[in-house]
Amino acid sequence: MNWAKLTLTFVAFAASCLAQDPVLKSLKGQVDMFRQNILEAAEKAPASIYDFKPSPDVMSFHQQLAHIADANYSICSPLKNEANPNTSPIEKKAPGKDVIPAVKASFDYCDAALNAMTDANLAAAIKRGASERPAAYYALHLLDHVSLHYGNMITYMRLKGIVPPETERRQRQTATKK
Repeated sequence: MNWAKLTLTFVAFAASCLAQDPVLKSLKGQVDMFRQNILEAAEKAPASIYDFKPSPDVMSFHQQLAHIADANYSICSPLKNEANPNTSPIEKKAPGKDVIPAVKASFDYCDAALNAMTDANLAAAIKRGASERPAAYYALHLLDHVSLHYGNMITYMRLKGIVPPETERRQRQTATKK
C-alpha cells in the first residue's frame, strides 16, 4: 500500500512539473531579459546615436531598433497563426526615438503569442508558404534574433562611450555586495 501511495505521489509530482512548461518558461525568460535590455538601451541612448553607423554598410542604431520591431511581428505572427499585422516598415513610420513605442508594441505582440503557448505546442507544425516548421523554430528564432541585435546595439553604445544598461545593473549589484 505504501508503494502505491508513493507511486501516485511521484506521478502527481511529475505531472505538475510537466504542466509548468519549463522549456517555454526558460525561453520566455530569456526573451524578456533581451526585451528589457533592448528597451532600456533605446531609452538610455541619446538621440544623437540614433543615426550612428559604425560602418556605412551596416544599419544605424535606429534601423537596428526598427528592424527588431519589424522582425518581431514577422517571427511571432506564425505563432499566433495569423498574418503579419505589421504591413509597412516601422523605420519609415517612427523616426529617431519615436521608434521606442513601436519596439515595445512588437514585444507585447510576441509576449501574447508566447503566453498562449505550452511546451507541447512547441512541437506543433506551422505552415508558412511552402515551408512547414515546428513552432519551436519561430520561438527560438525570436530569441536568436533579439540576442543578435542587442549585441549589435551594445557595440554601437560602447563605440560612443555609453555603458549598456545591463552592464550598469551588474556593476550596481557587484558594488552592493562589497
